[in-house]
Amino acid sequence: MRTRTTLILLLFLMAVPSVKSQLLTPAQLDTARIYRSVEAALQSALPVYRLDLSRQKLEAFPAEILRLTQLQELRLSRNTIVRLPDGLSALTYLQRFTCIRCDLDSIPPSLLQLTHLTSLDLGDNYIRTIPEEISQLQALRVLALWDNPINTYPQSLGELEKLEYLDLLHNQMNLITQERVRGLLPGTRIIFSPPCKCEDGE
Repeated sequence: MRTRTTLILLLFLMAVPSVKSQLLTPAQLDTARIYRSVEAALQSALPVYRLDLSRQKLEAFPAEILRLTQLQELRLSRNTIVRLPDGLSALTYLQRFTCIRCDLDSIPPSLLQLTHLTSLDLGDNYIRTIPEEISQLQALRVLALWDNPINTYPQSLGELEKLEYLDLLHNQMNLITQERVRGLLPGTRIIFSPPCKCEDGE
């Protein structure tokens, strides 16, 4: 009897489709459903790949997001979020992260552990430093840091071998710094404002 029960259980498990997470292609991700509340996402019986919490007057990063471990695109723009949590690295499969016009003052180590990121947009915040560890984001193709008071552009930017587009518009940079950044990423399209007569970027 026990043998028969075990056999039935094995056959049942073989018939159940695997729900193991996997990276979606850009086309698959573009067509996946976008959830616009954490509550709806947590109640979904299907995997949640995209979450957009833009313009929701959030004053802090909702910790419940970290339970959505299959998430691959997250948008948090136009909120008043000052910091991202240490646990952000739990979103292992995240490919796109957008946090525009919030109140971020730094790029935390937890964000730099998301090694599947292909697009990162932190434009119009209060970030002053790009950490050396930015080079950990080896899948990154798009990096937008426009309109930030950045005063440090590390040599490790040059290690982002897949980077295709870098947006530094409206960042105060002198000509020397702009030329140095161009030299680090000769194959990348870089967007600058006209250089200023100022000390910056070192």
